[in-house]
Amino acid sequence: MVRYYHLELLACPECRNPRLLVYSLKESIKEFDDSVASKLKCRKWCYLYDRPASTVPLDTCRKTCMFREIDEGVIVCPSCGRWYPIVNSIPVLMDDKYRDVERDREFAERVKDKLPSWIKQYMLHPLSLHEDK
Repeated sequence: MVRYYHLELLACPECRNPRLLVYSLKESIKEFDDSVASKLKCRKWCYLYDRPASTVPLDTCRKTCMFREIDEGVIVCPSCGRWYPIVNSIPVLMDDKYRDVERDREFAERVKDKLPSWIKQYMLHPLSLHEDK
């Protein structure tokens, strides 16, 4: 499962860039243990509001972010241009040599009409579909 506050723990498997971009296509609201909520807050970047974490009040985190799970979406590395799908709440962050090109193409085809143009440009990049291999 991937929630917004998990994203700052991830990095691109290819170039190791820690500042990834995320676009959520489908989310769900999940139960959350309130005793843990008081201890959680993003340290550097809020991926839900796409701004520095220091500008987001903890109350906002407790009321919105912590309950949201990304069921389907796309993670993009702006550094190397690769993209990674989020499928069934799992980010598929794999090194190129382990990725399934056909599965990636099927995912891209299925969601392309739901994505903004800035994401599509990454998905059309040759490296992102492993055609350079």
